[in-house]
Amino acid sequence: MEELKEYEAKIIAEGVDTAFPKYAEERSDCSSFKNKGDLGDFGRGDMQKAFEDAAFALQPDQMSGIVSTDSGYHLIYGIA
Repeated sequence: MEELKEYEAKIIAEGVDTAFPKYAEERSDCSSFKNKGDLGDFGRGDMQKAFEDAAFALQPDQMSGIVSTDSGYHLIYGIA
């Protein structure tokens, strides 16, 4: 959690649109790091509820706060 808070601050300071993909590629624990954090298209019921609730609440180019799921902690970046 503490490490993710540090990344969250860096991403906000550097600009979400450029920093999120950079740090996702550098540090993500899931396979999305290969695509700079891009999970591709998904619909309701495809992800854990807390994750999808946060993802579907985002506006394009908006980043969530830290989201906790059974898989760990996440920052989610909404794209159009």
